[in-house]
Amino acid sequence: MTSKELREAFRSKFDVVGIIKTKTYLDEARKINPSIENVDYETMVVLGLSYPKRIFKHTDTHLVPSFYTFGEDYHQVLKKRIDDVMVNIDYKYISGVDNHPHNERLAAVLSKVGYFGKNQLIINKDYGTYMFLGIVFIDLALDETFILDIDDDCGTCRKCITACPTEALYDGGYDMKRCISFYNQEKKALTDDEIDANYSLFGCDICQMVCPKNINKGIKIHPEFELTGKEMVSIIDMFELSQKEFKTKYDNMSYLWKGKTILLRNALLVMLRQKNLKYMNEIEKTITEDKPKWFNDTALKVLNRLKKI
Repeated sequence: MTSKELREAFRSKFDVVGIIKTKTYLDEARKINPSIENVDYETMVVLGLSYPKRIFKHTDTHLVPSFYTFGEDYHQVLKKRIDDVMVNIDYKYISGVDNHPHNERLAAVLSKVGYFGKNQLIINKDYGTYMFLGIVFIDLALDETFILDIDDDCGTCRKCITACPTEALYDGGYDMKRCISFYNQEKKALTDDEIDANYSLFGCDICQMVCPKNINKGIKIHPEFELTGKEMVSIIDMFELSQKEFKTKYDNMSYLWKGKTILLRNALLVMLRQKNLKYMNEIEKTITEDKPKWFNDTALKVLNRLKKI
């Protein structure tokens, strides 16, 4: 199989495809993390699949996660598309989407699928930051690589840095622990500052929304990312449905991967921001011994603050 044939096979299922040598990736990855696990397969394919930008607003009965979670769970979507390509290619392979030990963004930079923006996201000339990444290691030696053309960078633009409400972004770096999208997915008690800054049921879109490279991007919609009706999450469902019932009702949504309790905690933060007093009794009932301490500590803070409104 030639590299051109391999690339065309993946182009049938993905918007952006780069092919590099696994050794090229591992050599660079080990400069960042010397203990990165070895991969014996010679070829690395770096993939991008675009997703659309769609904005919904919270109501007093339903709350909204980051719009990258809309449609089917992108982890499963990308993995299935990879498997659909590889079913016709008779070589061993290992694939990864998000939850794996390898550095997708580094691979994307090396293959020039995009460049590394100041917002810590990969920016592609056609899709901006609205693009999921996936990687495939294949037990195949190819005649050539496919490294895409990029002649762009963030230049002097600082819009994402200025807009970040927690100053997680700064000139020359990023403080992950200050990032809303990081801490509102963590199972931990939140500080008052973290409570005040959070505005989302899950994740954060601010640094994407203000990025000039995203103007007129986020338009293409793949079938799996059509709206399902589960983009807005019912507040009462978070209070009343069991973990199993909730997972069944909101099946195959990527915001589920951290569990319902994380969503419920974040819902309390949004309700505090809204000054939404409709669910005071339900909040009190959630603070129980069977809940993790990190949840109870944050819920109690929110409840006490709501009582003062």
